[in-house]
Amino acid sequence: MGLELTEEYSDWLDEITSFNINARYDDYKKEFYSLCTPEYTKAWVAKIVILRQWIKEML
Repeated sequence: MGLELTEEYSDWLDEITSFNINARYDDYKKEFYSLCTPEYTKAWVAKIVILRQWIKEML
């Protein structure tokens, strides 16, 4: 069974994947941490909740 992603959800997942990469490597960490303001974090948590719910509905 495959999931058909909208372009928006695909973009979100690409960005979320980059969070893992950015947080893992020291040369990216400082830049990534400065990006992670409370507003930025709140917005991404909301998007992750939406994606999680969508995935649960597809299963």
